[in-house]
Amino acid sequence: MKVKQTSNFYFIRQLTLIIIFSLLVIQPGFAASVSKLYESSVKVDSPKGEQQQSENQLIAAAFTQVLIKVSGRSDVAASTGYSAMLKKAEGAISQFRYDYKVLSEADNETSQQGEQQEEKEKWFWVRFNAKTINALLKDAQIPIWGKIRPETLVWFSQETQGKRYLLSQYEEPEIYDVFKEQADKRGISLIFPFLDLQDQSGVSASDIWGNFHDAVLLASRRYQAQSTLTSRLFKEPSGLWVSQWNLLMLGEVQSWEIRDENLERVLASGIDELADKLSRQFTQVYREADDSSVLVQINNVGGFKDFQALDDYLRNLATVKSLAVMQVDQDKVIYSINYLSSKNSLIQEIRLGDLLNSVERSRVNHEQHNSSAYNSYKPVILGDLGANSAAASDREKALNTLDDSLTEPLKQASDGNTQTAPEAQVQEKRVEQLLPELEYWLAR
Repeated sequence: MKVKQTSNFYFIRQLTLIIIFSLLVIQPGFAASVSKLYESSVKVDSPKGEQQQSENQLIAAAFTQVLIKVSGRSDVAASTGYSAMLKKAEGAISQFRYDYKVLSEADNETSQQGEQQEEKEKWFWVRFNAKTINALLKDAQIPIWGKIRPETLVWFSQETQGKRYLLSQYEEPEIYDVFKEQADKRGISLIFPFLDLQDQSGVSASDIWGNFHDAVLLASRRYQAQSTLTSRLFKEPSGLWVSQWNLLMLGEVQSWEIRDENLERVLASGIDELADKLSRQFTQVYREADDSSVLVQINNVGGFKDFQALDDYLRNLATVKSLAVMQVDQDKVIYSINYLSSKNSLIQEIRLGDLLNSVERSRVNHEQHNSSAYNSYKPVILGDLGANSAAASDREKALNTLDDSLTEPLKQASDGNTQTAPEAQVQEKRVEQLLPELEYWLAR
């Protein structure tokens, strides 16, 4: 009896620790801010019997990797503008160096004197200028993917000797290392489930292989990732490795299959395809004719710090070409955002971040345009929303013309470009042009 109580106590204690650990570790996933997009490392050492790469070849390889990472497209080298961009690779370099990475202890050699010699690999590291890379991609009509990118939750299952298992990164570290390495090369963010008691009770290998997406999505909610990926791996009698993938995102399912005799290639190719699909979803090729504008209202802006965070966030979105502060009234700011290609793409990119929360509100018809809710806004800009401002001035000049109700810290906005306010008085009918189409709350 005593032994049984001890066993129960131990089980309860372990379960409690798991729950506490989960509560402490699991944070809202939302979108990830991907770093090192403009950096790359290329291995210098060549296989035995092959000539070592020249520095120009190393620069070209690193440059191509950065173009792929920044654009999100794996076919950059096949684009018509690639050759012209490659000629400017050396001029785009900000920093470079040679690094030496120590191999694992298993690969180390021992000298005749009995001293252990560390075996090292030589790598070429380079960082390119972000503005130069972005300008080259824009000129070549290749999309630019911003640093705010969706996180993808990966459920991995493997069939071995006729049995199917749902495996964690701790059970198959070599497979997950391939996932991580390839995701890093492509500039995407992956997260992996704990496969603890909660996960195991919510999803099984049968759900992955049976394409029971509802069960997978329900179990994925605790991680709050923007997209979910299921990966199935098995080996055919012919010796080929087969990986099957399902991307669950925005209410849609995208599927693909990779076959290869090399296990690492079949896994890395699956992650490559994931990156390509994500980039197509959230980026578009820039064309001047596609430029359009939309009025966006942001609520809950409490002061200069909030405004600066909001302004920096919007300006760093990949789908935003330019923006201008149109109106400010107390804690509300209205922007005119000039976006690239698709308004839906702008909405989707904003959804990725955790800074803005969308507002559901009913549409106001034309008869209600003169209501007090809209007349309370005092326009700063009166020009056409879609017109380009050749005579743009500092954002501070526009903010200085705002209504007296504006808080003092907001009047001290940092430098930035916006349109100037005219000196003529604002007519009542011009207020109707500033009805925001999108509305968000700033999360603090």
